[in-house]
Amino acid sequence: MNYIAVFYYEETGRIHVRFPSLIEAGFPASTGGNSKREALAAAKDVLVIMKDISEKDKKPLPNELKLEEVNVNREFEDLAEPLRIEIEHVVL
Repeated sequence: MNYIAVFYYEETGRIHVRFPSLIEAGFPASTGGNSKREALAAAKDVLVIMKDISEKDKKPLPNELKLEEVNVNREFEDLAEPLRIEIEHVVL
């Protein structure tokens, strides 16, 4: 299992992680952490949970978006702009 994740680095040190293709397909695929290691581990946990939801609900997981199709907009109007945004593949 391999999906593109967007990592948003906040001023507070918190890192928010979103999986755009899963979110667009209606899966609650976001998480975060206080370090890159913690955020990446949480992101892998989200993929496991999304796989379980997919199997339980008999709802197929979407195909991965191409890198140029990834929307980095968080859709959180109440949050300040992140200090940095990284896009990478998260693999189980």
